[in-house]
Amino acid sequence: MNESRRDFLYGAGLLGVTPMLANAEELAGADRPDEVMEYHHNDPGNIIYTVCLGCNTGCPTKVKIQNGTIVKIDGSPYTPWTRVPHIPYATPAREAARIEGAICPKGQAGLLTAYDPYRLRKVLKRDGPRGSMKWKTIDFHQAVREIVSGGKLFAHVPGEENRHVEGLRDLWALRDPKLAQEMAKAVGEIWKAKDKKQAVAQFREKFSDHLHLLIDPEHPDFGPKNNQFLRIHGRLKGGRFDFFSRFVKDGLGSVNFHGHMTVCQGSL
Repeated sequence: MNESRRDFLYGAGLLGVTPMLANAEELAGADRPDEVMEYHHNDPGNIIYTVCLGCNTGCPTKVKIQNGTIVKIDGSPYTPWTRVPHIPYATPAREAARIEGAICPKGQAGLLTAYDPYRLRKVLKRDGPRGSMKWKTIDFHQAVREIVSGGKLFAHVPGEENRHVEGLRDLWALRDPKLAQEMAKAVGEIWKAKDKKQAVAQFREKFSDHLHLLIDPEHPDFGPKNNQFLRIHGRLKGGRFDFFSRFVKDGLGSVNFHGHMTVCQGSL
């Protein structure tokens, strides 16, 4: 009985392996690359190289498309984050299409994020009282105009007919760099002064023509209205920190540029 079972398993295994060997021999004997039966996801025309934003690490990825739909996300073979050693950057896309890199489960789950039915893909604007959970979609360009210019944005909402919403343009009040430096220096003198009230009075007298630019003229240490713009971010790398820092601090003139750090990249 034992010999018969062994012979049966051997024969069954041989029957299963034979077609595979024949196919491998056929592929190995192909004279030209275009004669090889290609795996359809290896078509470089259906591959997009991008970056995963599932966490702060930002691993380069290789996204495979089929009929316009993402079907698989792998790591890019061009980077040491996802393949060691990585392939040379000069490697042709046709060759790179057959080479895979690794990516964590969160990165592969980016497919679910892309097609999440609850993913926001349009700009939503409140369409009722606060807390009513009523929303409407608006054009992206309209959203930019309203965010920048402000105005009576909720005139159609009961109780808010006459409420004026300040836009970013209103918050960009102090625009003269030289004046900003002078006022900041004067605020520093207030902090050092023993008689704060007298120091504030002197500040108000010196900058009497510009008090309307401040959040509160009685408290110059709050700074200009520009400081009402706050940016709080996660960990920024790859030039993003410098870009946003320049936009918030040097562009809008706000000191409120703060970060909330994470440790996602510990996976590396």
